[in-house]
Parts: sequence; structure tokens; C-alpha cells
Amino acid sequence: MLGRSSLSDYLFADHDTEPLVDKQLLKDALLASLDDEIASALAAAGEAQATASHGENKPENQYDTLALEAAYLAHGQSERILALQQLRIGLSKWKAPQLGDDDRVQMGACVQLLSDTDAEIHIFIAPVGGRELNLDGQRVLVVNQDAPITRRLLGLILDDEVELTLGGEARTWEVTGLY
Repeated sequence: MLGRSSLSDYLFADHDTEPLVDKQLLKDALLASLDDEIASALAAAGEAQATASHGENKPENQYDTLALEAAYLAHGQSERILALQQLRIGLSKWKAPQLGDDDRVQMGACVQLLSDTDAEIHIFIAPVGGRELNLDGQRVLVVNQDAPITRRLLGLILDDEVELTLGGEARTWEVTGLY
């Protein structure tokens, strides 16, 4: 285990010690999130396949399309499963860079932001986004390289400020940590 009391302590450790962050912790949580999504998609595909092939769902007339619709749904779920599995394979091979105070925000960065109202948020820029991880009580928003927030953050350095709208609220945020 990490030997630290919380993810926050672990992610935002003293800048003068060994690597600032072992991104493997975040990557493992992201992989687990994808595994959960794949499992849900597999279950949905199984249900759709069972519905499509169930004897009671044979069409009684030309307008009875329940079995056909279920078959289309099963096919769509299969394509979704394949896409998720490909994302997972790519993520498992990806190695996030270790960043420090002198670096700029880039792909693989974990950015700590503090708002003008003292709200704090941690953003991890990864190949797979659109997720929120809660690790050891610490909320980490995971975004991909194509997210609008990523485009606003890329290239920033420690102590830079940026206007972001999060949760429907526009605020000024300061980069207070980069790992």
C-alpha cells in the first residue's frame, strides 16, 4: 500500500522528495472504472440477446418488432463493449509523466486548482475522461485531452490563473499543484 494516510497526502506530497505522484494509483482507479462500465455493458448485451432470441418474442405480424429491436440493441452493446475494451487496452499501456513545479500542464498531468472562493479541485488529464474518481475521500475529476477544460489548462504553469466554468459556475482558479 502507499503508506500515506490519504490520496491527498499522497498526490500532493512535499515537492523536494522522490517522485511527486505515482500516477499508477489514479490509473488503476480509472482502469477499475472502465472494468465496471464493461461489465455493465456485457450484462446489457446479454439481456438484449436473451430478449431477441426468446421464443415468446417471435413476431406475430409485420409490425411486431420487439425481437428485431432487441437484436439491434444487442449489436450496439457489442460495439460499445469492443470500444470500451480498446480504450482499456490503450490506457493499460499508457504511462503518465511525472511532473513538477517547473513543468507546464500537459497530457498526463494531475492539476490541483484553488478557486477565488477557496474551493479546491483536482483534475487528471488522461486518455479516458468523463469520470469522477473518489479515492481515499479525495475527489478527482478525470478529463481527456479533447475536453474543453483541458484546452483551457494546457500550457499553464504553477501559480497561473484561469477562468473556468465548473458546475455551472464561472470562477477564477489558480494552479496550486502540478504532478
